Amino acid sequence: MTEAEIVTTTSDAQLLVEVLRHALDGIAVVETRDGITRVAYGNATLAALLRRSEEWVAGHRLEDVEVEAPADPNLTTTGVGSRVRLKRVDGTLIDCERWAVMLSGGRMALYYRPVPRTSPGALAAALERSSGVSTEEQLLEMLVRDWSIGQRDGRSVTLMHFEIDSWADYLEIFGRGASDNVLRQVGRTIASVMKRASDVVARSGQGGFLVLGVAMEADAALGFADQIASRIRSLSIHHPRSVTGKFLTVSAGVVTAQPPRGAKPYRDAGGDPARHGRGEGERWQSCHPRGNLNPSVAARSE
Repeated sequence: MTEAEIVTTTSDAQLLVEVLRHALDGIAVVETRDGITRVAYGNATLAALLRRSEEWVAGHRLEDVEVEAPADPNLTTTGVGSRVRLKRVDGTLIDCERWAVMLSGGRMALYYRPVPRTSPGALAAALERSSGVSTEEQLLEMLVRDWSIGQRDGRSVTLMHFEIDSWADYLEIFGRGASDNVLRQVGRTIASVMKRASDVVARSGQGGFLVLGVAMEADAALGFADQIASRIRSLSIHHPRSVTGKFLTVSAGVVTAQPPRGAKPYRDAGGDPARHGRGEGERWQSCHPRGNLNPSVAARSE
């Protein structure tokens, strides 16, 4: 029997639950009784989109979770799902595309995927798509999910931040067109190093990038960041006003955290994972602009 046959014919209920929990799309299983449609199950991704706990989702009416989305010319037209809006705990709404699959017993599985907007920020969105990287909002949604899962499962969360050195000067000299091309090159270079399916690369600010990783040792995270910094410098992109040399470089920060069990997700606590709930073994390290991640030079303990 092949590995594929083993996976598709497994009767391991716990394995199937884990697959659903970690799916990239928000998933809800709903059933209708006495004319009322309720959520019987919601995965961790859906809970993160709603900014609620997984325990809250199950048992609530579907109308407490979503509303029909009005026509919006600023939304992309790709995809074949229906458009809905998920209701977040803070009262805000998030536009999603929804697919429905009928299940046995009269139940239905609903799959939710956030819909990117093309305005405002159409240029930035197009740049991110052409670079093969996510938006910062998409990364933060994944961070909320992975942080919550890490609290339950004891899985570490790693966040890296890369900032192009003297980026404002480069933009002033070469203009927007050439600068956008450089951002695409840098984004693709980062994505070429972070190849795991769970890794997320996103644009951040004007000349920055974020990387989210899970179940990664601190030393391994530093190694990846060092490799990324070295590869970007090896692109040999001329930068006449760089403070680090004649070629474009990046500065980087890396934090690997073990989310504390039982604590609120970091957004609910009003903080961020790099600052909230520091635990034993957690490390924050920054690197020299030329990519030197030697802990004896760059380590900072808090």
